[in-house]
Amino acid sequence: MDQDELAKIMNAHGEHLLKMAFFYVRDRELAKDIVQEVFISFNASTNYEERGTLRAYLTKLTVNRCKDHLRSWSFRNLLFTDDWVETIHRQQDPLVLKEERTELAISIMKLPLKYREVLIFYYYEGYKIKEIAAFLGLSENTVKARMVKARKLLREKLRSEDWEVLSNE
Repeated sequence: MDQDELAKIMNAHGEHLLKMAFFYVRDRELAKDIVQEVFISFNASTNYEERGTLRAYLTKLTVNRCKDHLRSWSFRNLLFTDDWVETIHRQQDPLVLKEERTELAISIMKLPLKYREVLIFYYYEGYKIKEIAAFLGLSENTVKARMVKARKLLREKLRSEDWEVLSNE
């Protein structure tokens, strides 16, 4: 693969992969390193077959790289500071919305990884249950069960922080 082609792929998918990596490792610089490693290994690899989408393939590589890293390293609790997370817009005040996005993101980031990852893929990345199951190597029923548990945990966490939580979505 030539450098121009790789640059196009990096421009098209880099930000998405950075977001995914960040949700796993909770550290922006580490997420950048992981995405860089993914692109390096993708460039050197001959395993990619153009049967599925390139985005799905790169996402799978990123998730696997993040999980490898999480298995090998212990993380501190980090505050979520990016403001690209979208949430329910209940109020019009931009300062309140930003604070709510940050609080919601912090609550999501505190969930155990197996629950956090399904929420991120489903709500923030827009993947379907079937796609999430394929990315994570799980059955669709397991993904659904984790979604139910993740929403329950998040709802309980937000209620304890005096949020107006929608019941039964």
